[in-house]
Amino acid sequence: MTKRVTQLSIPPLALRNAALDAVDNGEPYSLWADQFSCLDELQIISGPSTERASKIIRIGAWNLERGRDWREASKVIREQRLDIVLLSEMDYGMSRSGQVHTTQQLAEELGWHGLFAVEFVELELGHAWEPVTPMDPENIAGLHGNAIISRFPLMKPWLHRFQFSDGSWWHRQFNEPRLGGRIALGALIETAIGDVQIMTTHLENNQGPAERAKAVAELFQTRIDDHPCVFGGDLNTSTFNPTQHTDPFRERSRLSAITPDRFRNPVPFEPLFELAHATGFQWGTCNTGDVTQRPRERGYPRAPLGRIDWLFIKQLIAQHAQTIPAIGTDGRTLSDHDLITCEIRLT
Repeated sequence: MTKRVTQLSIPPLALRNAALDAVDNGEPYSLWADQFSCLDELQIISGPSTERASKIIRIGAWNLERGRDWREASKVIREQRLDIVLLSEMDYGMSRSGQVHTTQQLAEELGWHGLFAVEFVELELGHAWEPVTPMDPENIAGLHGNAIISRFPLMKPWLHRFQFSDGSWWHRQFNEPRLGGRIALGALIETAIGDVQIMTTHLENNQGPAERAKAVAELFQTRIDDHPCVFGGDLNTSTFNPTQHTDPFRERSRLSAITPDRFRNPVPFEPLFELAHATGFQWGTCNTGDVTQRPRERGYPRAPLGRIDWLFIKQLIAQHAQTIPAIGTDGRTLSDHDLITCEIRLT
């Protein structure tokens, strides 16, 4: 059962190291994951505001790629006059992002409320391309997850841990040993038309369209109710399963040659869209036709790029969708995903 907390439980380094050795030696993954209480905690970050959304909500979804550039991200969020942001890939106590709680830093910088939950306990420092100099030899906490930050209070918050994403298949396969699995977060906000549900997820990129649709079906069956709803995040709508190909980039090029707009418009190839439509969601007015992947200085992701970040609405009206370049005021790239935004009309 999810425990709501104001401070997450930090797994001791000794426990993280013991789990790494044990799972490497073939001990049951679930036996060790169960020892990390942070995987069943939902952190509540309280801001000062008590205001209710009245006429328009400006909402965004952003995979902020660890959140290490949270200061610059706060400037973009202010510049776009956003009220709510759905965040993916945020760090807490990771060497690669300065050992800080990037979601809490961002929320406090904005003076907002927030929710944060752990997808994965990272058992090493991260991908080989991530180390920076100087870099601490150990993570203080090793936590990585998703968040919602909001100008408005977040009521009745919840955490959903996907049934078929325990993370065991991931271990060592991608040189990033970790415990945990994919999650979704949600809450209600009070508005002029009644309560509206806000929810977000980060779907698995190393699975295929069928598995992503299965996760969305589980989420909708568990969490969708009669409230109007905004749903979004990094849905990784790549249209194929990269683990089934020895050279995924070559496969992307082959598929793009057959259908040039396949990755910009993945709707026909990802059944989660049909499922969302059948559940009462639409996405046409809250997304642009732009790609959302942004190459970083290391040269990844590589073309052909796609739109893998999405917003959906149910029983609401959206307008003025934008895809905002993930570029800071100093000209640096802030993430390998651009920010997507739209306005939700409440009157």
